[in-house]
Amino acid sequence: MLFGIAITGIDRDSAYAQTLADIRLVQEAAHHVTGPRQYDGRPLSLQAALDAVLGNNPDVIALRAQLPVVRERPTQARALMPPMLEGTIWQWPINTVNPANTNMYMFMLSQELPGRGKRALHAAVADKDVTLAERDVAIRERDVVNEVKHAYASLFIARQAVDVQLASVDLLRQLADVSQAKYAAGRSSQQDVLKAVVELSKLHNDILLLDEQAKIASARLNILMNRAPETPIGPLDDGRGPLTLPASADLQRLAIDRNPDLQRARTDIERAEAELASAKRAYAPDFTVQAGYMLMPNQTDGVLARMGVTWPRAPWSRGKIDAHVAEQTAAVEVAKARERAMKNGVRLALHEAYVHAKAAQDRAALLQTTILPQSQQTLEVSRIAYQTNRVDFQAVIDNERMVLDARLAYVRALSDLSQATADLERAVGTDLPPNASVAVVSREGQ
Repeated sequence: MLFGIAITGIDRDSAYAQTLADIRLVQEAAHHVTGPRQYDGRPLSLQAALDAVLGNNPDVIALRAQLPVVRERPTQARALMPPMLEGTIWQWPINTVNPANTNMYMFMLSQELPGRGKRALHAAVADKDVTLAERDVAIRERDVVNEVKHAYASLFIARQAVDVQLASVDLLRQLADVSQAKYAAGRSSQQDVLKAVVELSKLHNDILLLDEQAKIASARLNILMNRAPETPIGPLDDGRGPLTLPASADLQRLAIDRNPDLQRARTDIERAEAELASAKRAYAPDFTVQAGYMLMPNQTDGVLARMGVTWPRAPWSRGKIDAHVAEQTAAVEVAKARERAMKNGVRLALHEAYVHAKAAQDRAALLQTTILPQSQQTLEVSRIAYQTNRVDFQAVIDNERMVLDARLAYVRALSDLSQATADLERAVGTDLPPNASVAVVSREGQ
């Protein structure tokens, strides 16, 4: 068994041979890889992924397809109702079937004319519906961009973490070689060799978990790009520069102006105000004009003109208009309240993302400049001390774990930094300037 080897009662040479066999099995399970992984598929940069998503994502395409539909509504709102052509037979005696004995034939053309400005106000409401549809597209595009950045960062970081684990596999193999040499020389116990085996097995388990995360992130990224989830994705290359964030207050001001959700909320206010103006205009009368020709077989023909005017302020009809105006007035206040609440929500979301980004940046800098070099130096010192029998093997293993934990913490900090920056850009409503962008690393594997 892998971990059930006992020393007592077993010949030292046979135990040593079994231990070597165990190490070989674990090393084979640990992928026999030296250095970063190689991935099938074409290289994929973040910008290429974003271009593919914005061009192929079904949700975005569906919302864009809705735009030509709503863009036809303002024209409909400006148009008049179709005219009506009427024909009337006047005083046809019931005792004759001869149409010549009819007193009169009347042919009328009627047209309804809304009060002045009513059609323009209805068209203004329809124009706001077009703007709202455009805002919906912009919101979904920013959401999809945010999802892509998260999925890309998750895949990138999972692969980086695998490379970190594989580097630790190489280090543990070196430690195992040292412990094997000391065991063969009778200067250490078999337990030291087995500790390296156990650590290799743990790393193998971690690599399997990271592979799972990478496959899920790859599938999510493929689906966003409207590709089959199992499509292979080659090397990743973020290609961004270092992070230099403006002040949170500056980003908040930019978000108030650029955030697509806030822009939609403002359009909601404008639409509600346009509805209110249209409702108030209902107090103005509408008109109906008619023109006709009277054909009188037994008399001289004549023409006919007629005009009708509505009375919206009549006591029995005014209440309906008053209620509609009150409803739209309340709707304007509701839209304004929602915009104020959303503004606070955007500010909070932006500041939270800003705090996460700054904290992750500080953690990454601390790990890279202090903790990692110190832990690596500690490990190297313990390795040399172990070779000269000044420390036990457990101290070396503990220091190796410390280095691995520091490297993984650095990778996680980079992941947090990348994803917090994506959330920051989503809250702002636009990509940050080039001097305020973030990279996981400049190129995968470096």
